Amino acid sequence: MRHIAWTLVATALLMAPSAQGAEKIGYINSSRLLSEYEGTRDIQSQVEASLSDWEEQARARQSEVQELMLELESQELLLSDEAIEEKEQQIEEKRREYETFMNEVFGPGGLAVQRETELLQPLYDKIDAILQEIGQEEDYLMIIDAAAAAPSPIVVYGDPSGDLTDEVLSRLNSQTE
Repeated sequence: MRHIAWTLVATALLMAPSAQGAEKIGYINSSRLLSEYEGTRDIQSQVEASLSDWEEQARARQSEVQELMLELESQELLLSDEAIEEKEQQIEEKRREYETFMNEVFGPGGLAVQRETELLQPLYDKIDAILQEIGQEEDYLMIIDAAAAAPSPIVVYGDPSGDLTDEVLSRLNSQTE
Protein backbone atom coordinates (compact mmCIF):
# COMPACT_ATOMS: atom_id res chain seq x y z
CA MET A 1 0.00 0.00 0.00
CA ARG A 2 2.83 2.39 0.91
CA HIS A 3 4.58 1.49 -2.34
CA ILE A 4 1.49 2.44 -4.35
CA ALA A 5 1.19 5.75 -2.47
CA TRP A 6 4.84 6.64 -3.15
CA THR A 7 4.48 5.67 -6.78
CA LEU A 8 1.45 7.93 -7.14
CA VAL A 9 3.28 10.83 -5.44
CA ALA A 10 6.34 10.36 -7.67
CA THR A 11 4.16 10.18 -10.78
CA ALA A 12 2.27 13.29 -9.75
CA LEU A 13 5.52 15.18 -9.20
CA LEU A 14 6.84 14.16 -12.60
CA MET A 15 3.59 15.02 -14.33
CA ALA A 16 2.97 18.30 -12.50
CA PRO A 17 3.93 21.44 -14.38
CA SER A 18 6.79 23.38 -12.86
CA ALA A 19 6.86 27.13 -12.38
CA GLN A 20 8.41 27.44 -15.85
CA GLY A 21 6.08 25.00 -17.62
CA ALA A 22 5.83 21.26 -18.08
CA GLU A 23 9.02 19.27 -17.60
CA LYS A 24 10.21 17.36 -20.62
CA ILE A 25 10.80 13.64 -20.43
CA GLY A 26 12.36 11.88 -23.39
CA TYR A 27 13.11 8.29 -24.16
CA ILE A 28 15.36 6.20 -26.33
CA ASN A 29 15.23 2.63 -27.57
CA SER A 30 18.70 1.27 -26.81
CA SER A 31 18.01 -1.96 -28.73
CA ARG A 32 17.30 0.06 -31.85
CA LEU A 33 20.40 2.21 -31.26
CA LEU A 34 22.59 -0.89 -31.14
CA SER A 35 20.97 -2.51 -34.16
CA GLU A 36 20.97 0.59 -36.38
CA TYR A 37 24.26 2.26 -35.41
CA GLU A 38 26.76 1.94 -38.27
CA GLY A 39 29.67 1.12 -35.95
CA THR A 40 27.87 -1.84 -34.38
CA ARG A 41 28.81 -4.08 -37.33
CA ASP A 42 32.52 -3.52 -36.64
CA ILE A 43 32.04 -4.26 -32.96
CA GLN A 44 30.02 -7.39 -33.73
CA SER A 45 32.65 -8.66 -36.17
CA GLN A 46 35.35 -8.21 -33.51
CA VAL A 47 33.22 -10.04 -30.94
CA GLU A 48 32.51 -12.82 -33.44
CA ALA A 49 36.22 -13.16 -34.27
CA SER A 50 37.03 -13.60 -30.58
CA LEU A 51 34.17 -16.08 -30.17
CA SER A 52 35.33 -18.01 -33.21
CA ASP A 53 38.84 -18.34 -31.77
CA TRP A 54 37.50 -19.53 -28.42
CA GLU A 55 35.09 -21.96 -30.09
CA GLU A 56 38.00 -23.39 -32.09
CA GLN A 57 40.00 -23.86 -28.87
CA ALA A 58 36.97 -25.51 -27.24
CA ARG A 59 36.54 -27.89 -30.17
CA ALA A 60 40.24 -28.81 -29.99
CA ARG A 61 39.98 -29.53 -26.25
CA GLN A 62 36.81 -31.57 -26.72
CA SER A 63 38.41 -33.47 -29.57
CA GLU A 64 41.38 -34.27 -27.37
CA VAL A 65 39.07 -35.80 -24.75
CA GLN A 66 37.24 -37.82 -27.40
CA GLU A 67 40.51 -39.09 -28.92
CA LEU A 68 41.73 -40.24 -25.51
CA MET A 69 38.42 -42.03 -24.93
CA LEU A 70 38.64 -43.78 -28.31
CA GLU A 71 42.26 -44.67 -27.65
CA LEU A 72 41.32 -46.25 -24.31
CA GLU A 73 38.40 -48.08 -25.88
CA SER A 74 40.55 -49.52 -28.66
CA GLN A 75 43.41 -50.54 -26.35
CA GLU A 76 41.45 -51.56 -23.28
CA LEU A 77 41.88 -55.30 -23.83
CA LEU A 78 45.64 -54.94 -24.25
CA LEU A 79 46.25 -52.67 -21.24
CA SER A 80 46.82 -53.64 -17.64
CA ASP A 81 44.43 -52.44 -14.96
CA GLU A 82 47.04 -49.88 -13.91
CA ALA A 83 47.39 -48.55 -17.46
CA ILE A 84 43.60 -48.36 -17.83
CA GLU A 85 43.31 -46.42 -14.59
CA GLU A 86 46.07 -44.06 -15.74
CA LYS A 87 44.28 -43.45 -19.07
CA GLU A 88 40.98 -42.83 -17.27
CA GLN A 89 42.69 -40.29 -15.01
CA GLN A 90 44.19 -38.63 -18.07
CA ILE A 91 40.74 -38.46 -19.69
CA GLU A 92 39.18 -37.04 -16.53
CA GLU A 93 41.93 -34.42 -16.26
CA LYS A 94 41.40 -33.34 -19.89
CA ARG A 95 37.63 -33.28 -19.34
CA ARG A 96 38.08 -31.00 -16.30
CA GLU A 97 40.41 -28.75 -18.32
CA TYR A 98 37.76 -28.53 -21.05
CA GLU A 99 35.00 -27.70 -18.56
CA THR A 100 37.18 -25.10 -16.82
CA PHE A 101 37.97 -23.52 -20.18
CA MET A 102 34.29 -23.44 -21.13
CA ASN A 103 33.35 -21.80 -17.81
CA GLU A 104 36.19 -19.27 -17.98
CA VAL A 105 35.31 -18.25 -21.52
CA PHE A 106 31.57 -18.78 -21.94
CA GLY A 107 30.34 -18.85 -18.35
CA PRO A 108 28.70 -15.93 -16.54
CA GLY A 109 31.17 -13.04 -16.44
CA GLY A 110 33.56 -15.06 -18.61
CA LEU A 111 36.01 -13.84 -21.21
CA ALA A 112 33.32 -13.68 -23.92
CA VAL A 113 31.14 -11.35 -21.83
CA GLN A 114 34.19 -9.32 -20.81
CA ARG A 115 35.31 -8.95 -24.43
CA GLU A 116 31.86 -7.84 -25.58
CA THR A 117 31.65 -5.35 -22.71
CA GLU A 118 35.15 -4.07 -23.47
CA LEU A 119 34.22 -3.48 -27.10
CA LEU A 120 30.80 -1.97 -26.38
CA GLN A 121 31.84 0.32 -23.51
CA PRO A 122 33.21 3.10 -25.77
CA LEU A 123 29.88 3.05 -27.66
CA TYR A 124 27.92 3.22 -24.40
CA ASP A 125 30.12 6.14 -23.33
CA LYS A 126 29.41 7.96 -26.61
CA ILE A 127 25.67 7.37 -26.27
CA ASP A 128 25.76 8.60 -22.67
CA ALA A 129 27.64 11.76 -23.70
CA ILE A 130 25.13 12.44 -26.49
CA LEU A 131 22.22 11.93 -24.11
CA GLN A 132 23.84 14.34 -21.63
CA GLU A 133 24.19 16.93 -24.43
CA ILE A 134 20.61 16.51 -25.60
CA GLY A 135 19.32 16.57 -22.05
CA GLN A 136 21.12 19.83 -21.28
CA GLU A 137 20.56 21.52 -24.64
CA GLU A 138 16.85 20.77 -24.75
CA ASP A 139 16.10 20.98 -21.00
CA TYR A 140 14.96 17.42 -20.40
CA LEU A 141 14.12 16.49 -16.83
CA MET A 142 15.05 12.91 -17.66
CA ILE A 143 15.64 10.58 -20.57
CA ILE A 144 14.75 6.93 -20.05
CA ASP A 145 15.47 3.78 -22.00
CA ALA A 146 12.26 2.27 -23.33
CA ALA A 147 14.05 -0.99 -24.15
CA ALA A 148 15.49 -1.54 -20.68
CA ALA A 149 14.30 -4.58 -18.75
CA ALA A 150 12.61 -4.37 -15.36
CA PRO A 151 13.23 -3.00 -12.76
CA SER A 152 14.33 -0.15 -15.02
CA PRO A 153 11.66 2.07 -16.55
CA ILE A 154 9.22 0.31 -18.80
CA VAL A 155 7.47 2.65 -21.19
CA VAL A 156 3.91 1.60 -21.83
CA TYR A 157 3.16 4.63 -23.94
CA GLY A 158 5.42 7.30 -25.32
CA ASP A 159 4.45 10.15 -27.57
CA PRO A 160 6.65 9.81 -30.67
CA SER A 161 7.80 13.41 -30.18
CA GLY A 162 9.57 12.26 -27.00
CA ASP A 163 11.51 9.52 -28.83
CA LEU A 164 15.11 10.72 -29.11
CA THR A 165 16.45 7.53 -30.70
CA ASP A 166 16.74 9.03 -34.22
CA GLU A 167 18.52 12.12 -32.93
CA VAL A 168 20.98 10.01 -30.92
CA LEU A 169 21.59 7.75 -33.96
CA SER A 170 22.17 10.77 -36.17
CA ARG A 171 24.71 12.29 -33.78
CA LEU A 172 26.37 8.94 -33.16
CA ASN A 173 26.71 8.15 -36.87
CA SER A 174 28.03 11.65 -37.60
CA GLN A 175 30.85 11.03 -35.09
CA THR A 176 31.82 7.88 -36.98
CA GLU A 177 32.15 9.56 -40.37
